[in-house]
Amino acid sequence: MRTIAPVLAVAIAAGAAWAEEPAQALARGKLASDLGRYDEAAAAFAALAESPEASPEQRWEALVRLGVSRRELEDPAGSNRAFEDAWESRTQDPEDLRFLLQALGSPLPGDGRWEEVWRDVSVRFAQGAPPSVLWPGIPDRPCPRSGHDISLDFKDGNYQDIFRLFADITGFNVVVNPATQGLVTHRFNHVPWDQALCELLAPNGYAAQQVENVLWIGRPEEASQRTRFAGEPIDLHYRDVDLHDALSRIAAEGGARVEMAPGIIGRVTLRLVQVRWDQAFDVLANVNGLAWSREGDVLSVRKR
Repeated sequence: MRTIAPVLAVAIAAGAAWAEEPAQALARGKLASDLGRYDEAAAAFAALAESPEASPEQRWEALVRLGVSRRELEDPAGSNRAFEDAWESRTQDPEDLRFLLQALGSPLPGDGRWEEVWRDVSVRFAQGAPPSVLWPGIPDRPCPRSGHDISLDFKDGNYQDIFRLFADITGFNVVVNPATQGLVTHRFNHVPWDQALCELLAPNGYAAQQVENVLWIGRPEEASQRTRFAGEPIDLHYRDVDLHDALSRIAAEGGARVEMAPGIIGRVTLRLVQVRWDQAFDVLANVNGLAWSREGDVLSVRKR
């Protein structure tokens, strides 16, 4: 597998890349890139990408590395052209695609998830915008970018640990669908926290939705569609409580009562701080796969 990591190489005398063996030109470009001489690296990779002496694999790798070098030179148009040429001439090798996505700056899922989805991953190129990686099951829309900047570095980071970290970072009540799991690898440097979370979730098919001080994480189609709640804020801390009792207690905070459809059972462990009571009710229903509606002071709960 190719990597973008620094490469130790023996210095090769400078000369036109076209006059060198392709492997030498590639090594020279890598070394220049590792040393931060991106103009020299870009020249070497550009010449190699056009060289009739280079193999298709060498020309393709040169295009990917050319995209990185031009990005470092603050030439977004040139960078995008190189990446788009690499995308259009890509092989059906999952490791080549992983290498390209890494160069594009995309988080990557763990090996198991990657094996499931790599064939369905695509990259969108639009004039005036950086390339965007589109993951299966995730709506094609930009990530939010309103949070304060953070820097993070994960290597096969476990989602459960990541979610606890984001609860500390944001101070929000982070509510996670119990089925949410996965690994992700990426490094962020001074990126808005909501953008970072969005990008970390996408490779494994998840999304986040923020409503007031609650951050819901799960499959995009599972997120609550409600965006406004009017109840008074409450604190709750349930540990292995009967689901019906938990919902009834929350409803009572708003002067309401619960009618449960037959066959709904379960136990609840949940902690929320200063969340509107109807939002807390909605959270608890959602994480248990339930839907609800209100008529007067009656909250009717049913299986989704």
